[in-house]
Amino acid sequence: MHSNTEPLDTGASGRPVRHLVATEAAMAAGGLDGWQKRYPQLTPGQFLAEVQQATYGDVHVFRERTNQALLEEGEARRGYLSIALPHRECADGWFSGYRMSGDTVLRAGNGQPLAMRTPPSLDLLGVTLPLPALQRVMEREGVPELITRLQPATEVRRAASEDFRAAMLAVLAASAMQSEVFNQRFVESAMRDALLMAVVSTLTHDIGDALLPTPPARRRLVAQAYEMVRAAPEAPWSVLALCERLGVSRRTLQYSFNEVTGLAPLEFVRALRMNGVRRALGERQEPVGVVAARWGFNHLPRFAAQYRVFFGELPSETVGRG
Repeated sequence: MHSNTEPLDTGASGRPVRHLVATEAAMAAGGLDGWQKRYPQLTPGQFLAEVQQATYGDVHVFRERTNQALLEEGEARRGYLSIALPHRECADGWFSGYRMSGDTVLRAGNGQPLAMRTPPSLDLLGVTLPLPALQRVMEREGVPELITRLQPATEVRRAASEDFRAAMLAVLAASAMQSEVFNQRFVESAMRDALLMAVVSTLTHDIGDALLPTPPARRRLVAQAYEMVRAAPEAPWSVLALCERLGVSRRTLQYSFNEVTGLAPLEFVRALRMNGVRRALGERQEPVGVVAARWGFNHLPRFAAQYRVFFGELPSETVGRG
């Protein structure tokens, strides 16, 4: 598990990611920021570990891979919570007295001791985030007491664990491309929100859909979101940002958009932005990158590919016709 005390060194490239390969267990233990950890090696053989981690404001995402059984001991940072899931099926692994599997959510935080007996081959994905931020979202979700009830290890549905791992891998992959984006602040905010919502979604995966909005309320909610995005298309509109501005839970937001538009909230936001870019390209003689950034697309090659999928032509072809 992982926690942090200082932002990661972004290096000359400006990418908030660090990649460590270690051939000593002690080196691997020291590679995770903010932990006082020990990694006694339990199985014989040459040790190899790979650690990848990135920071977005006060949120860290990490991936840790090791090839020998270890006894990981340490203490979690106070005021923070770490949530992790094995990326591959874990056999013969234990965490704080609980057996680990590929669908086991591992929790450590707020100064609590850590004790994990890793399997001979471990591939762990996780995130560390501030407890106050997580608590605010949980209150809006209607489960303010959930964090205090969490066990050190909890089994979740396969779909929930797969969604969590996909979110962690997507953020780590995106962190390697940040030198190619226009607006680093936009990306940092979007990544932080995505990580926070991935944790919330995983922890609330088995909560029912009570008190979902009525059809008129759904339409009003979507209309409000539409006006918000139109007024500030360049803003980093994440699911978390929409929930905070509208004062609703993630489930309410997603249910309303699915029922009214047939799209997930961020799919709807992207469609609005795509159409805004298309109109602007047909009306003004401005570089494609400038127009795309104005509408919240901060990675030009990715935007061009998405635009082509959406409209069947490249942005430059739209400009050429205009």
